[in-house]
Amino acid sequence: MGFVKLVMKQEITTISFKEEWQDSSVVIYPSGLGKVRDLLPLLPIIKRLNIKFFLDSALEYSYEAVQILSSLGVYSGIVINERANWERLTDLMYYALCGKVAHAPIEPFQYVYDMYKPNVLVDYGVVFENCEICETNNTESAENHRESQSKAWQRFFYEPTACAACAGWRICMGKYADMKDKTNCQNFTIELLNLIESIKYKELRS
Repeated sequence: MGFVKLVMKQEITTISFKEEWQDSSVVIYPSGLGKVRDLLPLLPIIKRLNIKFFLDSALEYSYEAVQILSSLGVYSGIVINERANWERLTDLMYYALCGKVAHAPIEPFQYVYDMYKPNVLVDYGVVFENCEICETNNTESAENHRESQSKAWQRFFYEPTACAACAGWRICMGKYADMKDKTNCQNFTIELLNLIESIKYKELRS
């Protein structure tokens, strides 16, 4: 099985999906969703080809688009960057992890949930930087990536910085170190960790 990563300046509803993609793992970074009524006829081929869509968190319509895709059973994700709308991102996080209605996984929340272990680094960036790890759920590859990333970012702990003191470091690993105000990213990553820990605790007790 091959791996295809496509960055397209097109809405999903305008993409020509190719049957030859069926033997590959295809991840598409579209510019947007398009109209839902135009998306519905495309769902059979999208699901048959097992295509994943990752949208940009800097674009306001991405949050609604990802939720719509997920509700229709399409694997999707939102690429978190410094221009994210952190409130909408948090709302999407709760939908992804706590939604009671059946829906497809949403990244990076699903990856962090699947890979989470107490006091272990889980870099959600691998979902977007190295999609093969997410696709195969290759624990060994993820472990190797975590080890290399933790060594690369050790410089943050040589001096007292906001990142070094942040409990969300375990999943962020300094991605937003250049942001002057780190309040939003800190609150988001800490809340994500707390939510997953709460879900895991309830699962253990049930």
